[in-house]
Amino acid sequence: MAGYQVLARRWRPQRFDDLVGQDVVVRTLRNALSTGQIAHAYLFSGLRGVGKTTVARLLAKALNCERGPTPEPCGECAACQDITLGSSMDVLELDAASNRGIDAVRELREVARVMPVRDRFRVFILDEAHQITSDAFNALLKILEEPPSHVVFILASTEKDKFPATILSRCLQVDFRPIPPELVAARLQAIAAAEGFELSGAAAHLLARAGEGSLRDALSLLDRVRAFAGGAVDEDAVAAILGLPPFEVLLSLWRCLAAGDVAGALAVTEQQRQAGHDAAALFEQLVQLLHSLLLLACDPQAAPALPTSHLDDLRGDASRLGAPLLVRLLGLAVEQRGLLLGADHPAVATAVAIGRLALWPRLVRVEALLAGQGSLAGTPPRLASSPQLPGKPPAAVGPDLARGAPRERLVAALEAEGSQAVAGRVSSAANVIVDSGVLRIVFRGAPQSTVRAVREAMGQLRAAAERAGLPTHIEVEDDLGSAEAPDTLRQKVEADEAVRRAIKVFGGRIESVEERS
Repeated sequence: MAGYQVLARRWRPQRFDDLVGQDVVVRTLRNALSTGQIAHAYLFSGLRGVGKTTVARLLAKALNCERGPTPEPCGECAACQDITLGSSMDVLELDAASNRGIDAVRELREVARVMPVRDRFRVFILDEAHQITSDAFNALLKILEEPPSHVVFILASTEKDKFPATILSRCLQVDFRPIPPELVAARLQAIAAAEGFELSGAAAHLLARAGEGSLRDALSLLDRVRAFAGGAVDEDAVAAILGLPPFEVLLSLWRCLAAGDVAGALAVTEQQRQAGHDAAALFEQLVQLLHSLLLLACDPQAAPALPTSHLDDLRGDASRLGAPLLVRLLGLAVEQRGLLLGADHPAVATAVAIGRLALWPRLVRVEALLAGQGSLAGTPPRLASSPQLPGKPPAAVGPDLARGAPRERLVAALEAEGSQAVAGRVSSAANVIVDSGVLRIVFRGAPQSTVRAVREAMGQLRAAAERAGLPTHIEVEDDLGSAEAPDTLRQKVEADEAVRRAIKVFGGRIESVEERS
């Protein structure tokens, strides 16, 4: 009984039309074949499993087909059949990793001088050509400078940057791009249908994401999952084999992060650990999801690697959060990768990393307070805010503004109007009182710039006071005795507004003050 042939080999494209995700490459080579502008040396570079060697064989067919050179090789003549089977005497495929020395290249040069046995061209395909040694490259350079008219070299490599400039300048360079996940998923489902087994859309997307742009890798993974599932392949089977979380789990984790729910995010992480899923894989999938959301925030019509069933909801999330916040979250996530690398307990490191991401609302509030834009207490900031339309009256203030101390009422009214900077300065005042129908804002030891800024915002203060039910006759007082320039270094530090905010946020006290030269 014949041995089983893996999907990646059985479904290797035999025509240019069968290639997936390489339209630019196909068009370039077809135009060259149609016009007869055939180069004597090509360099195919790109990610593994995107079709470099396959295209090299198709180009060899196109050059040696009985109808050729042609952009549409027949696939039926003796030359095409032999190239498909790998038995052609005039198409030699060499593994440059095993034949990387100068002696192998010298032998290749001697063979290249011999005329083709039967076909039109003698084609040499050097796979992983970047592994050729420096001396061997120098030996290869001579024949690339003055090649026989019947020879075509095709160098395939995943590391184009390792080629000497002298080699690159003598090759027609063709760059292969990573295949978009949606094309990989569609191809996987088409192959599954032709093979007679069911592959769900969610499972196909998960395999495509795991393939990271390589169709061959995705097909190899499909072989593994199919052997495990035995019949229909669903998302759970893919997750079990690859250790990747189902997208619903990833979506639940994202909802917790977006809400700043640390306990919920850690609960999802722990559930996945107990289910036996790889903690590092969970975090990496989260990083990819954040990247996809950032792409959607920048361009709602973008097509990231996300299941189509959830795309509309995630597009809405990306729009509400906005690109700046998503950039920050993605940056925090990338920074946490270092925590996971080399960790003795990956599950614990992942929990810490995800917990830190979920704390983003607290970081925003602390920064706002340090910038003089409100207090630490209260609800997290909204994920996104709609711009205020010109002439549009501010939203009605809730009944809480009518209760509480004058300071809190005035600060709340200022924040409701969007005057966070003024609210922060008022909250730093020594006292805010109502005295004989006058609202007095008293500063002690505050910088003159702060007092001056509050006085210049008198219009905003009166409007906010009216909304808060406070007197609109406002006086901003500065305790001149305390506001005078401090005599000692310690007094200067204690009077510094940034220092006082930091103490208010983090607690503690000033133990000693030293001046350094």
